[in-house]
Amino acid sequence: MDAFIRAENLSFSYESGKDAHPALKNLSVEIGAGEYVAVLGHNGSGKSTFAKLLNMILTPTGGKLFVAGEELSSPDFDEEALYRLRARVGMVFQNPDNQIVASVVEEDVAFGLENLGVSYDEMHERVKGALAAVDMTEYARHAPSRLSGGQKQRVAIAGLIAMLPDCMILDEATAMLDPRGRREVLDVVERLRRERGITLIHITHYMDEAARADRVLVIDDGTLLLDGTPHEVFAQADRLAEVGLETPQGTALLHALRKEGLPLPADGITAQECADAILRLWREKNENT
Repeated sequence: MDAFIRAENLSFSYESGKDAHPALKNLSVEIGAGEYVAVLGHNGSGKSTFAKLLNMILTPTGGKLFVAGEELSSPDFDEEALYRLRARVGMVFQNPDNQIVASVVEEDVAFGLENLGVSYDEMHERVKGALAAVDMTEYARHAPSRLSGGQKQRVAIAGLIAMLPDCMILDEATAMLDPRGRREVLDVVERLRRERGITLIHITHYMDEAARADRVLVIDDGTLLLDGTPHEVFAQADRLAEVGLETPQGTALLHALRKEGLPLPADGITAQECADAILRLWREKNENT
């Protein structure tokens, strides 16, 4: 898998001088094109800083960062390169109300395309297709203020889809939604990722959301602590607890039962995996008695 994102000893500090505490410290990681990656970390760990560097909302203060074939850390990275990057890498932020700029849904979805100078006919088709992709066609002429939080996030996602990005970054995009809204938003972006091969990076503090990804990165104090599949990462429950992170409920149950001496696997995540593991143990016990 070709690397869509490559960070080499990436560093960033919000302050300068010898007393500055860097938000990211020598972070090195590669993310392949079309990969679905969840990023975890407690508040202040550096995960949102990492996300903002990927879209050049922030500029690296150390190391190298390559995204979509562009070296963002290069001194030659100019306004034209930034324009190309923003057309390929889009972000959806935590508060949906902070992302709505127009008074009509379809006009909001078209906003980015207008900035890119897309022709009216093409813009119309892209907006129509993007709203259909997030199941919001019937709300095209609605005022965003009349929508639910989940619907507003769909509109924000539609605005990115219309720009045909290669990478979508969700920076705590589900944090203000109820469980149903969270599921709706993730179902939409995961379907688009499968259908269009979009690279999906999801910064979240919900463990059940991270478990849906292909891969999980754990950032702690600005450094990359863990990198692996959800099963590999969540199996390390004690290490996650040390940095203030929980595990999915299924993993937590298996971990608690293992501490009581039951020979159960450490890497179960879903309720079904947890139930299957307990059932296997029960059957083995009955067969041996």
